[in-house]
Amino acid sequence: MIINPTYTGKQYWTTVIVSGLLLSLLLSITYTIFYERLYVASSYLFSIIYLIPFVWLSITLAFFKNKFVWSEFSYGKAFQMSFLSGLIGSVIFSVVIYILYAYVGIESRIGLYENGRQMRQLFSPLATAVSMLIINVILSLFYSLIIAIFARKKD
Repeated sequence: MIINPTYTGKQYWTTVIVSGLLLSLLLSITYTIFYERLYVASSYLFSIIYLIPFVWLSITLAFFKNKFVWSEFSYGKAFQMSFLSGLIGSVIFSVVIYILYAYVGIESRIGLYENGRQMRQLFSPLATAVSMLIINVILSLFYSLIIAIFARKKD
């Protein structure tokens, strides 16, 4: 009798949570290093921060699919895994961004633009964290749609 073992719910959710935590850690470290060392008003290198989730979520799904999935892996499950990992990573990353700006003392780069009151509000710690959350959730949605197409596996 041939048994085709496949992933369990515990393996699935552990992968989602660990991937989200590691994604937030990777984003936080990269953002801090780039912001402190490489940030200028028109830096294209800084936009790498938006490609990290795509690469990380692709690696996560490839790892999960090759390690745990021995039979069918649907598009819906692949999308769900990728999106939830990205969502967890985005939320934690936004909290870290807020803490870095509000309490740790990373300076806002308002001086690069102008010193108006409206600019200070747009670059406040809360506004920066919320904008990073929105951007990363939208990017995770699009990245998950693309990645899930290649990650699904049929018998």
